[in-house]
Amino acid sequence: MINNYLNQTATWHYVTGRNDYGEPTFDSKTINCRWEGKRRLVRNKDGQEVVSEARVLCIEDVKVGDLLEYGGRSWPVIAVPEAPDLDGEVLLREVAV
Repeated sequence: MINNYLNQTATWHYVTGRNDYGEPTFDSKTINCRWEGKRRLVRNKDGQEVVSEARVLCIEDVKVGDLLEYGGRSWPVIAVPEAPDLDGEVLLREVAV
């Protein structure tokens, strides 16, 4: 049902490993999402409050450290809260970029 609301697309650049210099390497995939450009305060992986420029709803397994490309710009993923159903299966991810 949530798929009906994911009527926009973004390019998900997900981390596949590290190169010889310790930098992340990426692969890419086009995903369906709902992109809402709205600033808000979120906590990053270190617990610090940072400003998120957008909220992106999706069902893919997006992780902190990945990038989302939308509107000609790449956005680093800051946080990824998940919304599980009553059986514990994740139905939706609310990605902060």
